[in-house]
Amino acid sequence: MKISRLIVLFMLIILPVGSSGQTANAWPRLEEGTEKNKEDPDGTLVGEFLKNFSGRFRPVVCWYKGSKLDTVHSFTNGTVRTIRSQWACKERISINSFSTGKELDLFLDFSCLQGSEKSAGVAVAFDFNEWDINNYVLVPSQLYGGNRFRILPIGYPPYIHDERERPLNMPVTVTNILHLNPDGTYAKVEMNTGNVSTPMLSFFNPAKKQGFILLTDQRTRFGNNGLFVVEDAGPDREKKVMTFLVSAPGVREQRYIMCGRDSSGDKGAVWKKGDRLTLGFKIFNFQANDLTAFYEKVFDVRKAVSGKNSYSNVTPYSTAAELILEHHNTHKWFESDSASYYCNRPGDKNPYSHQIGWGGVPIFSFPDLIAETPERLHRVCLSLDYLFFRAQGKTGLFYASCRNGKIFGDPHGKMEERITIAMTRRSMDVLYYGLRSLDLMKQQGHSDLIKPGWEKSLRSCADGLIKVWKDYGQFGQFIDVDNGMMDINGSTAGCAAGAGLAIASEYFNEPEYLRIAEASARMYYERDFLNGYAGGGAAEILQSPDSETAWDMVESCIVLYDVTKKPEWLAKAKFAAHTLATWMVSYDYVFPEGSAMAKAGTHAAGSIFASSQNNHSAPGYYILSGDCLLRLFRATGETKYAEMYKDQSHNVIQYIGSPYNPLRKESGYVTERVQLSDWEGNNIGSVSYEDSNMAWEILAALTCLENPGIYLHTDDDTFLVMDHIEAQVVKRDKSVVNIRIINPTSYDARISILAETSAQAKIPLPLNAFNKWPKITVKAGGTRTVSISLNGLEKTF
Repeated sequence: MKISRLIVLFMLIILPVGSSGQTANAWPRLEEGTEKNKEDPDGTLVGEFLKNFSGRFRPVVCWYKGSKLDTVHSFTNGTVRTIRSQWACKERISINSFSTGKELDLFLDFSCLQGSEKSAGVAVAFDFNEWDINNYVLVPSQLYGGNRFRILPIGYPPYIHDERERPLNMPVTVTNILHLNPDGTYAKVEMNTGNVSTPMLSFFNPAKKQGFILLTDQRTRFGNNGLFVVEDAGPDREKKVMTFLVSAPGVREQRYIMCGRDSSGDKGAVWKKGDRLTLGFKIFNFQANDLTAFYEKVFDVRKAVSGKNSYSNVTPYSTAAELILEHHNTHKWFESDSASYYCNRPGDKNPYSHQIGWGGVPIFSFPDLIAETPERLHRVCLSLDYLFFRAQGKTGLFYASCRNGKIFGDPHGKMEERITIAMTRRSMDVLYYGLRSLDLMKQQGHSDLIKPGWEKSLRSCADGLIKVWKDYGQFGQFIDVDNGMMDINGSTAGCAAGAGLAIASEYFNEPEYLRIAEASARMYYERDFLNGYAGGGAAEILQSPDSETAWDMVESCIVLYDVTKKPEWLAKAKFAAHTLATWMVSYDYVFPEGSAMAKAGTHAAGSIFASSQNNHSAPGYYILSGDCLLRLFRATGETKYAEMYKDQSHNVIQYIGSPYNPLRKESGYVTERVQLSDWEGNNIGSVSYEDSNMAWEILAALTCLENPGIYLHTDDDTFLVMDHIEAQVVKRDKSVVNIRIINPTSYDARISILAETSAQAKIPLPLNAFNKWPKITVKAGGTRTVSISLNGLEKTF
């Protein structure tokens, strides 16, 4: 970031004497006491910083009765006095100017000077007057445009069964997730830092082309900080106000639970004379021409408080992948007289253990194809037979589930009645991974195994998607795969179609597929992403904002760039990646002492929150390897994508069970949860040791198999280590690069290396490029040096 002017003003400001207070069972509206605050913060440096937002800030002391806010006192003359206690607050400030705005470092040092309190806390409120509900409110992994969507009070797992509630022009519809109201009437969103991927509160003002970002720390000695968004800007309010508030401890009256709320159990803290606490903030006030510029700034500064992440080496890629595949071929293989295929729980009658596409074959069989053995190859072929000959509807689209030949639908609660209703994205996943499977078979010399019926099925699938597009101008969310009638329209789930249709256009030499791939990706980008919404990618979240649609859009845009070489797809991939980054945990969350993840030293950075409805982080992308970020980095050369890439693709390995993994020992097991929040109760940082979730195991295996362990340029300093090893360049000249590789783990490592020149990096990788990367073996605890010439891997010693 170019700094055009630097102002550093460190100040200790004693705020005026006395205090103003009010009793409240909710965070008070601005006019209910705030304007009586004699401090006049508009005369301070912080007030000047907030002035163009009509903003002001107010540090306060809070008293609680249980989890309810009872009384709030604002500081005047640096002091709050009550019958039982006396408090002080001091500021420390520095302001930096950069090309498009200003950056404020603000630290508030609170202290209890006299007396004691049994249930109290401190907080800082940032009030914005003249608030416009058209401002876009972003709280990473929670609020997207404030979540001002239509809400239906449906429990988990939700589905809209009433036809009257799901017309073709249905607006974005969600369950009772955290939200502001569409008309701006009073709403209070209560969170703590465990509910979000980055401790950030932000908004974009499109009318003034201004952005505001507030970053803070995860916790104090009292635990996670509270993050509140309080809006009072309804039609009947003369003074329309938004308040962002950070508190310690984080005392919510209610916590979010699946599709609803429950009592939080939060409590105020005990304070004694001499107790101190500091709340720190980094705040950005900047110009942003549009939402893409706002999101780019959010992406650039999301680690501004937490800093660079650290990494642990647990299990090498090669070992982790093999443990998963051994586990799957022992425990995840279904076989009967009529069907044989890979699935999550072979003996389970739940249809979701036998899904198609999303959460099933051909994604579930792809890692076994990559790491083929004769038995695995045979099973892959049987799985593809099951898929292409038993699970396809009359339109060419695929059913939701096929359990030993019996078809089930996606509508929760009516899966056995409405058997022909399935997510359209299931067919997109089948098309993408089905064609990748056939391409890889050809590369491996197994063209003879490819049955004409498989190719016919995939072409029929592509044709089916094209017809849906032509019928509806979008792909919708759920459709009848036998008659093509849309069941639930809308959502961004259809953005996944771009990748499969693009490679189908090449495989079948059909330009129409590419035309629709580009048209559909543009539509979803312009209709949804540019308006700050991307959601509905999963089967059981209605149309909640989610991370799946973000990474599906990155994947589609990158594949479209690979196929067309058009720069527009790089630009769109970048914005989609910035959106994805808001779901990815940006820092190493401090887990509760004594929890499994705290004991194991787990690095939560790189894990990804599922959706605004399902408020948990998870090991990775459901269900992709993440190599789209490598391809984005190669094409742009922007290191911030490489850092994001490593955060995810390195750290996902922590969650794979292995004999020497301090987190869990069950070989090849991965569970869905990286639990940072209390939305499911008191289980933050826990591990369900009995849980083996195949989808998350597959994405971990794909990460290991599709990504290089080491990526480098032979003609510049680009060098990235993804695998769980240590490596460094020990010699570099015009003809050769020598790399020393240390394997600190307890397993032998077989490491893939992608070495290329900076010019070669501008050329898109071919489909399934990983199949041709050279590999080097380094024994457990061993060291080897690799010599790489401009022509590739030369020798080891």
